[in-house]
Amino acid sequence: MTPAILLACSALATTAMGGELLTVADQKGRSLVIELVNLADETVTFTRQGDAKEYKLPISQFDQGSQDRIRKQAEETAATGYRLQPSVVIGKRRRDKAGSYYMEIQEITCTVKLANLSTTVRADGLNGTIVFFGRNTRKPDVYNVLSTQKFEAAVDSSGSFSKDMEPFNTTYDSDNKGAGNLGGYQYYGYVFALYDKAGKLVLTETAAGNFRMALAAKAGLLDAVLKYAKGATVSDKLEPVPNSGAY
Repeated sequence: MTPAILLACSALATTAMGGELLTVADQKGRSLVIELVNLADETVTFTRQGDAKEYKLPISQFDQGSQDRIRKQAEETAATGYRLQPSVVIGKRRRDKAGSYYMEIQEITCTVKLANLSTTVRADGLNGTIVFFGRNTRKPDVYNVLSTQKFEAAVDSSGSFSKDMEPFNTTYDSDNKGAGNLGGYQYYGYVFALYDKAGKLVLTETAAGNFRMALAAKAGLLDAVLKYAKGATVSDKLEPVPNSGAY
């Protein structure tokens, strides 16, 4: 990648990955809109519109203002250069609980997968936490932490990672009707967060819409959720619910 490429790409408005855009210019004033992938060892890695290919330039080839913007964005965002695509696959198997007509034992399995979309940057020193929640079958606005699990990961450029989490059980009344409902917690969803080795958030993921809205609405909530102990009860806004009376 040479400075001449910058001039050829100056009309670009968005990037292939659709991330945060950054307008920069080279030492001759020729401009380009990029998505920053990585800043490491004074080398800028970036992508451009309609092109998944990653380009590299020494940061010194950008003008001073662009260098400042690149460094600032690298500091303010995760800016590890990780372009990771997560996938959380949940398995649910249930069986009758002996001696109870409606009570079910639900076994939950989970596989976490990460695909590295970067062709040049290896994702090292990743730390993941996934918190699993069950929903109270007597009080559907109350949730319970069924399990909290952690893992470490590293993903080669253009590579993938897969981790089978420890399976766990939960028990609930499958009838879910009337005064005879015995309650319990049926698996509902998860909150997944991934951090880099510097402790910066790389991504967060949940399949539950109410959890997603809660996390987006309250700063610092994710940190609190990841520290909830097994058995903690929370609302649909992921805030503690004391003395909820699970059963």
